[in-house]
Amino acid sequence: MNRLSHLGRWLVAALILFCTAPVMAALIHFDDIAPDIYSSGEVLQTAGYQFLFLADPTSAANGWSSGVGALLDGSTDSSCDILACPSGASGNYLAILNDGGIRLSHARGFMLAGFDYSFIAPVAGGIDQHWGQLQLSGMLRDGAMMTATLDFAGQGSDGNYHFQPALLPAAFGSQVFLGLTFNACIFNALGICSNSLFFPAFNQAQFGLDNISINAVVEPSTSMLMLAGLAAIGMLSRRRQAHRLQGA
Repeated sequence: MNRLSHLGRWLVAALILFCTAPVMAALIHFDDIAPDIYSSGEVLQTAGYQFLFLADPTSAANGWSSGVGALLDGSTDSSCDILACPSGASGNYLAILNDGGIRLSHARGFMLAGFDYSFIAPVAGGIDQHWGQLQLSGMLRDGAMMTATLDFAGQGSDGNYHFQPALLPAAFGSQVFLGLTFNACIFNALGICSNSLFFPAFNQAQFGLDNISINAVVEPSTSMLMLAGLAAIGMLSRRRQAHRLQGA
C-alpha cells in the first residue's frame, strides 16, 4: 500500500469520526443568571441558547404584552410567597406563569436529552389533584412538527409540588429541532386539557423548568472540509496509480 493510499484511508476515517459526532452537550440550570421577571416578547439567553417568552392566548390574539415568566431562586422561600411553587430545585429555575409559554432555540439546531419540570399552582394549599399537562411542540429541520404531552404530578405527601424528570418519548428525544415550545394546559370540567383563546385556563396553566439537558448540533468546520478535500485527493491518487498499473 503506497503512502497516498494509506493517507487517504486515514483521512476518510478521521472525516467519518468527526461527522458522526454531530452534537455538543450542555446543561442549562439557570444558576448563572440573576432572578428576574419577564414579559412576553422578551428573550433570555444563556450558553448560546435563546428562550423567547410567549404571551398567553388572549394577549397574543390582541397584540398585548403580558407578564409570563420569572427566574426564581428555589432555595429562597420568599421568591415565591403567593403561588404554590415547586420544591426540589437546588438553585434557580425558570417559571412560566399566567398561561404563557417559552420557545427554546439555537442557531444550529439542537437535540433535547431531558429536563425537570413541575406544576405551579395559582395559590398555595388546596386539595391534591392532577391539574393538567405540559405540552411540547417542536419544529424539525424539514419543517415538520413533533408534539408530546407530559402529565403534571399531583402534590406530594408534604402538600407541595415537586420537580420530576421528564420521560420523553424515544422518537422525540432523537430529533434535531430548530425550535421547541413549552406551554401548559389545564383540565376543565369536561376533562379537556385546554389553554386557548376560546377555552382559557384563567392564569392557572403554570409550570417550572430546570436542568435542561441539550445537545447542540455542530456544523462541519473549515478544517473538516479540508480533511474531506485531502481524503478525496488521496483516493484519486490511488485510482490513478491503479489505472496506470492496469495499462502497463
